[in-house]
Parts: sequence; structure tokens; C-alpha cells
Amino acid sequence: MSIILTPNTNTNTNTVARSLAACILLGGLLSAAAVMAQSQTGPVAATAPGVILSGTVDLAIRHVSNGTLGHSDTLVSGSNSTGKFVLRGQEDLGGGLSAGFFLDATVLADSGTAQFFNRRSTVSLSQAGLGELRLGRDWVPTHWAWSGIDPFTTLGVASANAFRSPFTSRALGQAFGSTAEAAAQNPTLRVNSVVEYFLPNGLGGVYGSLMVARGAEGSAGAGVTRGQGGRLGWAGSALNVGVAGFKTRNANGNEPFRDTVWALSYNFGVLRAGVGQRRWAFGSDRTVNSLIGVTVPTPLGDVKISRVRADQSGATAALDARDASLTGIGLVHSLSRRTAVYGHYARISNQGSAAFAIPGGPATSGVATAANYFGGQRSTGFEVGLRHDF
Repeated sequence: MSIILTPNTNTNTNTVARSLAACILLGGLLSAAAVMAQSQTGPVAATAPGVILSGTVDLAIRHVSNGTLGHSDTLVSGSNSTGKFVLRGQEDLGGGLSAGFFLDATVLADSGTAQFFNRRSTVSLSQAGLGELRLGRDWVPTHWAWSGIDPFTTLGVASANAFRSPFTSRALGQAFGSTAEAAAQNPTLRVNSVVEYFLPNGLGGVYGSLMVARGAEGSAGAGVTRGQGGRLGWAGSALNVGVAGFKTRNANGNEPFRDTVWALSYNFGVLRAGVGQRRWAFGSDRTVNSLIGVTVPTPLGDVKISRVRADQSGATAALDARDASLTGIGLVHSLSRRTAVYGHYARISNQGSAAFAIPGGPATSGVATAANYFGGQRSTGFEVGLRHDF
């Protein structure tokens, strides 16, 4: 459900803030109108001027056990769907041309905090027959392709992004540094200062986009903001197949970091299946993630099963042996169109000195001399939660 706020066109209004506040109060008293979210494969149809408010609150109780290091129990936000608050709007400019904006903030309901607008902040111009030009901060094309085949949409204990860590992925760590800042900013999710072009709808199922990120150069641990890439695919009634790539370069030398994905999914009716591979490469270091996932609709809800394998390689045999695998299973039961309860379980098995772990457990380290060394051990986790969309 969304709330649509119609802008005040009276030029005598004292302040924009007062107008928006009044609209919000009025909107709360009126029946909210359901709206369709903007497509990621092309421009959306023009709508009446206005601001649309929507979002999600999602909380889960999570238990994670990290081998000999013990276990932790936490309340976490966004395990089935990211907790968020979204402001968006679009204006028909005539002649098939429209302008729009999209502001998407992370809401951490477990602590009552928010990050504005870290998930997406863009402004765009669309033309029905030509496509969409988008500017701002946005998801990289490889993330869209990868999350599209993961039954868990790269969230929760069974996320296919479990291996997306610069502390344990050799390729990510060498390219961007093994720091908390690098973990938050490495460009395998989003990037700043982008210029994007999306193909229009109506191309016989073909979709695609191009992205150029033009931020300032930074140090290896400051997050790469310069890069370019794109996505190209075809979607039919049941089949969806696509490829994506994104290449960045930092101040750590002349070596580029390459993030590439191929993905295929098919809806058989009785189940939806997806398979794909994501490859991170920097110099001689590689992390290749292979995924197979299945979603089965049942009377109890959607049953989700996935298997992800991370194969790493580097300059030595020890680095080559740092592989890991993740097995996940879950059930999502809808109580209504906007509310669902869910449960997820996952297990990560590490090989060699690999130290991948499910988030939320006791602190781990891949350094053999550290007290919390976790190399070669197993991480398991489960969570039960409640999600509500508004």
C-alpha cells in the first residue's frame, strides 16, 4: 500500500515544508491507493504529479552459531525484505516524456534508525519509445542480475551475498581493502554519481541498461566510485536469461576489478528455478560464486531452497583452497497481501583457511594468530520474522 500526495500548486503557500506536512496529514485520512513500483528493466508509464510514500518494516529473531566460537542471538532488520522508506514520484510532461525521482532509505527497525537515502537516490527523464536517462546513486547492474535468481533475494541468513565480504573474499579484499569502510562501500551493490540509460519497454522482451560512475578517485579502502558496466537480457512468459558486468578501478594501481554475472531462471508453474554464476576478479585473485535456487509455491507458503558455492583462487595453493559452500532453506507464509511471517535456515561450510560466516554471530577472523580465528569451521543460523509492507 502507498500514500499518494498531490502537490500544492498555490504559489502563496508559506513554505514547502508546511505544504508537505499538510499533504501527509490529509493523506493519512484518505484511502490510500495502491501503485506499481518502477520497473528496473525500462521506464515506467507516466502518472499524475504527486509524491508516493511506501516502504517495509521487517524484523526477525536470529540465532547464529560459529563453530568453537559459540553462538549469538539477535534481533535483526530486513531478513525477508529490506526495511525501507521510499519517496517517489513522476510527472507527465506530454508527448510521451515524463520526469521522476526515487528516494529509497534503509530503515533499521531493531534500533529505530534510518540511513537517508543510501539505497537509491535518483532523478530521471523517460520517453516511452526511447528509454530512460537516470542520474544519482543506484544499484550496479550485476546486483540486479544476481539477486533476480536468488530465492532469498540476497537477504537473511541464506543470502547468496553471504560471500560478499572483503574480509574473506580474497578478490574483494585485495581490490578494496579489508576494512569496515570497504565492506560498506565496495561497488558490488551500489555506486554514487552515476549516469544510466535504460532501454525502453516493448522490444520483444529484450531489456538492458548502461551505467557510468564518475565519482572521484579514492584509496583502496575508500570505496571505488569510478566504473562502467551494463546489463542485457531477454524475458518471456516463463524464461528470463541475462548477463551483466561492472568494471572499476581504484588508486591501488593499474589493475581493474571486474564483477560479472550470468543468470537464467524459468517458471515451471509448480516451481520457479534459477541458476547462475557471479565472478569477482582482481589481478590473480578470483572468487567465483555459483548458485542454484528453487522456489515452490505451496498451501503453506513459498518454500525456498538454494545452494551457493564460492570457489577462490590466488597466487598460492593455500589461497586456492579457501573455498566454501552455503545451503539455505526457508518458508514464507503470507497473512495478507502486505503481511507475512517467515523462517529461514542456512549453513556455511568452510574449506582450508576460509572464514566465511553468517552475519549476526560471534566475531570471526581469518587470521591464524587471532583469538577468534575461524578458518575451516562451520557457521549455521536460523531466523523467524515478521514483514509488513505499507
